[in-house]
Amino acid sequence: MWRVFLCIGLLLAIWLRWRCKNRRLLEMARKIPGPPTIPLFGNALKFMCQPEEFIKVIKDLMIEYGGVFKLWIGPDLNVVVSNPDDIKLLLTNNKTSIKGPQYKYMADVLGGGILSGSGTLWRKHRKIATPNYGRRAIESYTDVFNQEVDLLLDVFNSLPKGRETDIYKYIVQSTSYTVCQTLMGLSKEETMELPHLQYLIDLSPKLYDIVFDRMTKWYLQIDPIFWLTESYTQQKIFKEKLSELSAAVIKHRYKALANSGDKLHLMNSEEDSSKNTQLSVIDRFILSDELDSKELIDETFTVFTSSQEASAKIASFFLMMMAFHPVCQEKLYSEIINVTGKDDKPVTDDDLKRMPYLEMAFKEVLRLFPIGGMLQRTINEDISISSYTIPAGSALVIPIYHIQRDPNLWNDPESFDPERFSLENTKKRPTYCYIPFSLGNMDCLGRYFGAKLVKTIVVRVLRKFKLNSLHNFKNLRTIIAISTTSLDGFHVILDSREKY
Repeated sequence: MWRVFLCIGLLLAIWLRWRCKNRRLLEMARKIPGPPTIPLFGNALKFMCQPEEFIKVIKDLMIEYGGVFKLWIGPDLNVVVSNPDDIKLLLTNNKTSIKGPQYKYMADVLGGGILSGSGTLWRKHRKIATPNYGRRAIESYTDVFNQEVDLLLDVFNSLPKGRETDIYKYIVQSTSYTVCQTLMGLSKEETMELPHLQYLIDLSPKLYDIVFDRMTKWYLQIDPIFWLTESYTQQKIFKEKLSELSAAVIKHRYKALANSGDKLHLMNSEEDSSKNTQLSVIDRFILSDELDSKELIDETFTVFTSSQEASAKIASFFLMMMAFHPVCQEKLYSEIINVTGKDDKPVTDDDLKRMPYLEMAFKEVLRLFPIGGMLQRTINEDISISSYTIPAGSALVIPIYHIQRDPNLWNDPESFDPERFSLENTKKRPTYCYIPFSLGNMDCLGRYFGAKLVKTIVVRVLRKFKLNSLHNFKNLRTIIAISTTSLDGFHVILDSREKY
């Protein structure tokens, strides 16, 4: 028994010492509403739930405590903010330019780079990569986008007629090959020869599940406990394989650069960095001499997984929404035919610019299914918002998924209605209740790349196939696992338009 009392005494001493050290934080936190806490655990036990219940927990807290409330996850204070005006102030403020402590678990896998990092290293790496995500570079990707969609359509055409299929597994294959041939600079042959490519495509969603579990479940944040889990073993294997894939990509790009001295000139020329499209992101990382070997491997995989999976999920949600909403599907199909005709030909940037309903539907998909369901920032200095002061030493949480479904901000928020993004309807609501790509200098780098790739897939699939489903939108179960995803997959029936 004395060992039990010793452990209890030790925990009590640690708790009292922490409270003494953080008196100011605790005093300021008392002024912010929030649910009752349990000593040592805080509110962590609320999140000991199934993934689909996590969304409801946050929703219920927003209903009970309003647009600003606090959550204690063990000793970590999180302030959840959903008021649009406060969000604008916070996400465009230099005091919130450091990602939150929970991103540590993503950095354990991807390193502290352009997806999971912040600070000086993040700024350097993002600046190097930015030209390849700009409009000029993305225009140069048109041919590859269409070539890969050609192959995707061939696959869809070969599927058994009239049967439901999970379209995500085919779309993510297409987006993965597309990313390798654009942002990463590989040929199709080099892409197909990459080690473990299929393994990483198939297992990427599981990796994000593991990372999100560590972010939300307090006991998995204790390393010795996590090391005993099957998830740790899976993550370790995954990291080993992704390192080998990244090393193979880098080897290809070193070889290509050695055979093309002109590219070094392009990197160093005054007119390059923001304009030339001949360098891949990996080329830029290599030629910058800013990254050591580990950082180069980490960033290579970050470029791959942050682009291919996100684009595939958005495209899959988009097509599934069309299957669930035949009136919207036919309206979009009519727009597509009016702009491009019925012939199966490549989609151009000019085509996409002439499709306003496509843009509205795309925005509505992102409203309901934002790729970043929640974001977190570290607060290093006190920052005042409309009703409270968020104290230094806490973390800011922006629940994007919930804000974009908040009935106080949106009419009938759980329905799918592209018309809510008409110019007239957009003016009726607060600007910052829609932030699928975040805001400020830490917004989503790949937003234009992803938008064009998704729209290219959707236009060409809808031009060739009429989509149906055996299910309905009301029964769709979504979860947040870093990104928003469908718990039951993305099942659609693809019928040839030639039948109609």
